[in-house]
Amino acid sequence: MKVSTKLKDKFAILKFEANQITGYEAQEFQESLLNVLKKNFNVIVVDLSDVTFISSWGIGMLIHGLTTTKNRGSEFRVACQSKTILQVFKKVKIDTVLNIYSNLGEAMVDS
Repeated sequence: MKVSTKLKDKFAILKFEANQITGYEAQEFQESLLNVLKKNFNVIVVDLSDVTFISSWGIGMLIHGLTTTKNRGSEFRVACQSKTILQVFKKVKIDTVLNIYSNLGEAMVDS
């Protein structure tokens, strides 16, 4: 299992349990996301704390997750502390689309 799910209050945390996101995790991520959305969680937080590399497919997964979440009336957040991944997000301008937080604690603060 490369994606674990933790439920806390109104937050559903989907954590990638690998140091790379290459796209092979897409089906598992999508199933985990849909499962927590069916349970009416208001905020989905994707925890990338263990991730040091993300491919374009991985970025596509996050965009798909954002779209799916917003279409169901919930909020999508990403917790990422890797400077390398943050630089990639900035280069492809995904940082202007995603709500990115520097750690899981910050991502779980009520807005």
